[in-house]
Amino acid sequence: MTHDQLALGAMTFRGRDFEASLDAVQRSGFRAMGISVAQCMACLEHGIPPETMAEAFRERGLRVAELELIRLGERGMARHLNALVIDLIDILSPDRVHVAAFSGTVEEVKREFAILCEQITTTEVAFEFMPYSTVRDLPTAVDLVRGAGSPRAKLVIDVVHFFRSGADVTELGPDVLALTAGLQLSDLVPRPGVDLAREARHLRTFPGDGVLPLADFLRAALTAADGTPPPVTIEPVSDALETLPVAWVAERAMQSTACLLSEVGWPR
Repeated sequence: MTHDQLALGAMTFRGRDFEASLDAVQRSGFRAMGISVAQCMACLEHGIPPETMAEAFRERGLRVAELELIRLGERGMARHLNALVIDLIDILSPDRVHVAAFSGTVEEVKREFAILCEQITTTEVAFEFMPYSTVRDLPTAVDLVRGAGSPRAKLVIDVVHFFRSGADVTELGPDVLALTAGLQLSDLVPRPGVDLAREARHLRTFPGDGVLPLADFLRAALTAADGTPPPVTIEPVSDALETLPVAWVAERAMQSTACLLSEVGWPR
């Protein structure tokens, strides 16, 4: 495992102070952090424009791992937020831009994704499937990415969405990993009767603290990627964790993830 491959996801920092989050990420040994359009708007409200955010990353030796989220299939206000995300690419220089779809049909989303991959030319465009979205599973997402016909068209595989969609680690073949721009790690504990969207957005925990077969998932990904796996983002999205000091959350994320990756023989 190299720290350059590890990032803390944007959703880990919902409602957090921007500079305090950056400092916590840096102190815990991460080299990258995700950013959402909501965080950019919150910073702007506090007099911190995107150019200043980018400079704050550079001053700490950090990269923007992921910029999110472009929502396809929308016909309402989200279209304006999509345009803002695209404008932010040149300022923040993210490793990849994340895309999802909560409206429209699969065919409509496929067409919009192909157009988006032509429009964005400076970074990878990584689609995230979710079992409660328009694109609900890995096979549909793979078909969408391949159909875009662009070298920038990629997948992001969130381990929670992977398992909750009914996928199995045997589906992580070389063809899938070749299309994958990043893996997102977190964990879950059993909560009977909880809605999938609520579970994913409010009730996650750190990798290794739940019951998901993360070691099997990572070993399969490592094998399929022929020993050179994609970057890893940790994203323990949790209402409860948001009440704790951000420095503690960042450090606990590093500790739990480093132990898990070492256990499965992730490259050092």
